[in-house]
Amino acid sequence: MNRRHFLAALGALALPLPAIAGMPQRTLLAAAADRSGPFFESVGGVPLRLPTRGHGMLPIPGSTELILVARRAGFWLARIDWKSGQLIKQIAAAPDRHFFGHAILSPDGATLYTTENDIATGHGLVGIYDAATLTRRGEFSSHGVGPHELLWLEPGKTLAVANGGILTLPESGRIKLNLDRMEPSVVLLDMPSGNKLAEHVLPDRTLSLRHLARTADGALGIAIQAESPDGREITDAPLLAILKDGRLQLAEAVPGLGGYAASVAALGNVFIASALQGNALALWGSDGKALGQIGVQRPAGIAIDGARAYVSNEMGVIAELDLAARKLTPLITRSGVKWDNHLQLV
Repeated sequence: MNRRHFLAALGALALPLPAIAGMPQRTLLAAAADRSGPFFESVGGVPLRLPTRGHGMLPIPGSTELILVARRAGFWLARIDWKSGQLIKQIAAAPDRHFFGHAILSPDGATLYTTENDIATGHGLVGIYDAATLTRRGEFSSHGVGPHELLWLEPGKTLAVANGGILTLPESGRIKLNLDRMEPSVVLLDMPSGNKLAEHVLPDRTLSLRHLARTADGALGIAIQAESPDGREITDAPLLAILKDGRLQLAEAVPGLGGYAASVAALGNVFIASALQGNALALWGSDGKALGQIGVQRPAGIAIDGARAYVSNEMGVIAELDLAARKLTPLITRSGVKWDNHLQLV
């Protein structure tokens, strides 16, 4: 089924994982799509209906709560008890602003930062909120267009933001308005001032930089979603860029995997990207060297738990990945459900 024409709504589902001796119970949170409308569901619980599709999930440490952000161009974010399925609070985006689907907490958990758009100008923003009340405190520039995911490089001090470089506006939905003049970048921000410390770009401006992960040795991986300004089908494009030692470079090409990395995660010093169009998980070392691929139909989200990884796909499957054996073991299959780009472990 063509992803762009799947007329479904996103919610989320909590999947308890098998207990491991000496370790606390783990649960996976996953955004999902079906034909009955947007919802958030804990396994065995009552679905919590949502106004539109959700995207990024941000667990609140020490609790059973999370922040769920609307998919771009989104106009709400919510605080939810994922265990009970209770909506604690939901807010609307500020006037002339919309969300891009992701958020991050300050190290002390008191402040929430979100990626947003200034609708009037198309400039990217980082919104500032009280994490407990979701009261908006202010904003600062993302120093780019279309900011997507945020990741701490030095907690409380240096924040990385992936500016996808694509202009979208609410009145035109998800139509991309500037494919002939895209401005993707990775910007490092001094926090909490929001001042720009550094900006990194690739020579090919058609490579939209979206999702972020970091290896144990400190390399920052950025998942790529390639665009085609002339409308030609993309059959082969880079899927990963790596920022290391102050340089942003493309990882080695893995041919035949299309041009869409739905998600990226890091297991030790290995990057794992879900090549949605190529029906595979692509692997690289933190130095950018390609380490092969693992076949899986329409892969989507990836979550890491110590030495283990979990992968979802658009066919309703969530599986455990044994990276050493290059083996996927299905844990659950939900008929008629399409998992979204993200898995979250709590």
